[in-house]
Amino acid sequence: MPDLNLSAIDSYSYEPLRKQVYKVLREAILTGDLLPGERLTEVELAEQLNVSRTPVREAFRMLELEELIVIIPQQGVFVAGIKSRQEMDDIFQVRMELEGLAACLAASHITEKQIEKMNEYLDEIKECIAENNLKRCIKIDIAFHKLIKEASKNKWLEKFLDNLFEQITRFRARSLGQPGRMEKALNDHKELGIAISAGNGELAKELARKHIKGAWESVVSVFEKEHGEEGK
Repeated sequence: MPDLNLSAIDSYSYEPLRKQVYKVLREAILTGDLLPGERLTEVELAEQLNVSRTPVREAFRMLELEELIVIIPQQGVFVAGIKSRQEMDDIFQVRMELEGLAACLAASHITEKQIEKMNEYLDEIKECIAENNLKRCIKIDIAFHKLIKEASKNKWLEKFLDNLFEQITRFRARSLGQPGRMEKALNDHKELGIAISAGNGELAKELARKHIKGAWESVVSVFEKEHGEEGK
């Protein structure tokens, strides 16, 4: 099990320990530090995070509700994975349409401050690629998509996308780690950012759908390499 972000746990914080542990584990899953199928144990996590087993157990329940982990009686707790190629296709099919809608709406509602932040993210992704810092690149990529969701000014759309995003992000590290994938994603983001900033909703929708389709193909490639025929 990788070292987790110990500095994120603050015993003096007003935020309950279970919520802090939940956030640390959730981030580790979404950024690929904890991989699908990896076993999690209360004792080991409690020792590593310097907390009792109770907040770890409670965090497990929260993550199970989001389907980020699976708890199997008599076997243990495991990071959840996508069960089949069909499930992955179903998720991406919906996500492609919703990301397109979010980009279209963002083009009408985005603020100057958000545009500035979006451009900052693009610069940071470029730096990450130069440094070959995959973990940081993933975090900024997530932030970029989150900004577009927020700029759409549609709370229900945000909620639906959050759920879909979490289900597929577990394969993100291996997908973006493929040769040339980060560079392609950066170019997609630049084009999308220009369209949104210009207020061109239809173009933004088309570019967002194209970007998600590329991500879909990349993730499927990784999935099939890992699962072969059994994942279909």
